[in-house]
Amino acid sequence: MVNVGVLTSNHYPRLGGMEIAVHNLVKNMQSMEGVSAAVACSTMPEVPKTFQYPYPCYRSKSFSVFTPFLFERNQLKMIKENNINVLHGPMLHGGGFEAVKLSKKLNIPAVVHSRGSDVQLVKEIGYGAQLEAGSLAKLKQAIKYSNQIIAVSEINKENLLELGADIGKISVIPNGILINEINNIPYQDFRTKYGLSQDDFVIITVGRNRPVKRMELLFEALEKLKDYKNIKCLCVGPKENLTTLASKYNVLDKLVLTGKIPKESNFNIMQPYAELINTFRSANLYISTSYVESFGNAAAEALACGIPIVVGQKHGVRDVVLEGETGWVMPKETPASLAELIIGLYEKRQSLSEKTEIIKASVSHLTWRNVAQQTVEVYKKMF
Repeated sequence: MVNVGVLTSNHYPRLGGMEIAVHNLVKNMQSMEGVSAAVACSTMPEVPKTFQYPYPCYRSKSFSVFTPFLFERNQLKMIKENNINVLHGPMLHGGGFEAVKLSKKLNIPAVVHSRGSDVQLVKEIGYGAQLEAGSLAKLKQAIKYSNQIIAVSEINKENLLELGADIGKISVIPNGILINEINNIPYQDFRTKYGLSQDDFVIITVGRNRPVKRMELLFEALEKLKDYKNIKCLCVGPKENLTTLASKYNVLDKLVLTGKIPKESNFNIMQPYAELINTFRSANLYISTSYVESFGNAAAEALACGIPIVVGQKHGVRDVVLEGETGWVMPKETPASLAELIIGLYEKRQSLSEKTEIIKASVSHLTWRNVAQQTVEVYKKMF
């Protein structure tokens, strides 16, 4: 019997790529024969105590200076009560560091799971956990003392190797997608809702306007497409300074700023969000201009909706893209090159619309069940 104990701080229903991924992974492992899984996490005071998980979830207590002590005691309680024989730590400088620390203390093997943002580095914008005080040392300890390491993409693996990881310890397992749940969401035409016509060629981008997302690259490319009146762009996510940035490049007339989807946080609304999926379905093309993405969940969901994608050279989702068929990697990450690529895809928009089923099929293997099975095979290497 494989009894997995996942150690993390932030956890679902807090919303973030790591939190959602860990929740779906544990949920699917818990339903597998011969496997049990439990989570130990922080207090998360905003989450109701009555919130129900489909697996044992131990939320720590917190009290002033005693919080770190209570956090570890909560982890030990989870380990004891569930007879844990594998520790799993997502985020190398977070749960990964906690896992190797307890692994030494309790002689339980530890798997650390990079989520990308823990090992990515973009020095020119000051992005990366390695730049935070104390984090680099934790990253290196997690890498050195773990029994196995999981990366979510080949690019993520390269980042780990650069930090000194043993290639023999690394397994590449991509993030999963809620394929069946997405397919079960009834189709709704959202173009009218967003003031878009059926003749518009609609680009969609998803995420917060943070420096690593490099939204100015997309907006500068759109500025070069002013003469293409029916090329529009849906920007999904908080509107933080997007209007100001769009005004700078004079592209407000090409944008639809949807804000967050869903608008309000509601712990009872389960993913995938029907509104977000139908927003994807209203688009012709997904674009991410981020400097780096370990394995972009939004890009993967776009593919699951049958939408072709354009991503950067340091995007892990490249691993599942069929170049020129289901997606394109920007040959040069410049506004002129991106604008030229968009025009080329605009001119063959009819053929793109005929590839919906091919694009969906290209990621049909990325179910969370398959990801859970691959992860359990990593655990079994340690027995």
